[in-house]
Amino acid sequence: MPYLYTCRQCRAQSPERRAHRADAEDDRQEHRDTAHGGLAPLYGDQIRAVHHASRGDRLFPRHTLAAGLFMLALVLANCWGR
Repeated sequence: MPYLYTCRQCRAQSPERRAHRADAEDDRQEHRDTAHGGLAPLYGDQIRAVHHASRGDRLFPRHTLAAGLFMLALVLANCWGR
């Protein structure tokens, strides 16, 4: 499950979801160092697990769509040749 870092004080979030919590923790530390002088923000920040469907991507990943189109092309080519 991917992880996302958000800072409530700055209303900022990491630029992309991270596959591992440790990567999101690195985003948090980098933000704290640059925006808050190394300290925790006054109004808090959080690392939360987000569901894959909330990534804002299309319903199907691109490789699934490409595989489906390829299979459709094979079926149509097989039917066309008869």
